[in-house]
Amino acid sequence: MTPVFKTLTLASVLACASYAQAAVSFDANLELDTTHKNKISAPNTNARAGGIDMGGRVEVNAGAKQANGGAYVTARASLLLQKSGGAATDDMWVQFGNSAADVKLGRFEAMDLFPLGKDTVIADDNGIYTGYRANNLRGRFGSGIFHGALGVNAGSAMRFELGLVETKDTGAAKGIRPAVTFNAGALTVRGGFESVKVNGVSGSKTGMGLSAGFALSKDASVNVNYAKKKDDKSFGVNATIGAAGVGLIQSNGAGALKSTILYAAYSLPLMGVQGATITPAISYAKVPAGMDDQLSLRVRINYAF
Repeated sequence: MTPVFKTLTLASVLACASYAQAAVSFDANLELDTTHKNKISAPNTNARAGGIDMGGRVEVNAGAKQANGGAYVTARASLLLQKSGGAATDDMWVQFGNSAADVKLGRFEAMDLFPLGKDTVIADDNGIYTGYRANNLRGRFGSGIFHGALGVNAGSAMRFELGLVETKDTGAAKGIRPAVTFNAGALTVRGGFESVKVNGVSGSKTGMGLSAGFALSKDASVNVNYAKKKDDKSFGVNATIGAAGVGLIQSNGAGALKSTILYAAYSLPLMGVQGATITPAISYAKVPAGMDDQLSLRVRINYAF
């Protein structure tokens, strides 16, 4: 049985289950990217021919939440049908607790300490130019890796989150990721630290992140981010104003990793159909001398159905 057939079968079973469990909700969406990248010549480690390609996926989501007095259990599963013909899992988690504290287990993303805003395309092959963004332990890990998070709410203004990660694979890593977010009106401040041990040795992936976001209006916001891991430092600033988004990431890592990345995107209605948009986007990376700068152009079609 192919991965796609297995995924479609599971989605059908979940859909049928909705008749027996009224609390289950379903939704799906398509994301299709047409991307053009410039040519990158050797001796760049990310050398490529350049040109145009197309990728994308259909995402099918199922979620449910049930309460028992002040306690609750909620869960979510996201299945991806990829344009390449494969299938994958995006989210798959369960969370339980009450208004004061909760536990989350499975495949998920923890608190974002370096939000990028409208990052439709980033000119950064293999992630070597954006630098450290305090996300080594953030999540969406593959099979065989334990990921859990304990959340504590100190009123409506503050939330503390302690993430725990461990894998027994080659290059075994384990670590903790305490993070906190604080809301004061239009201002949101996030800060955190991740302590990682690889094969029993700590330090190589340990770092911290700090972010401040300000809501200018209902659909406009600004984020300022900073992350540091040893000599690898990254600074970012981005803004989302309605359908438009712009951003900058500057990495001041050791040696050849210093770079500046600019990106922008704007979403337009597609054929006037509700839930359908088309988003042209551009990103440019100024990289160290002796390496080719990078330019990426993308047109993304989104359709929620």
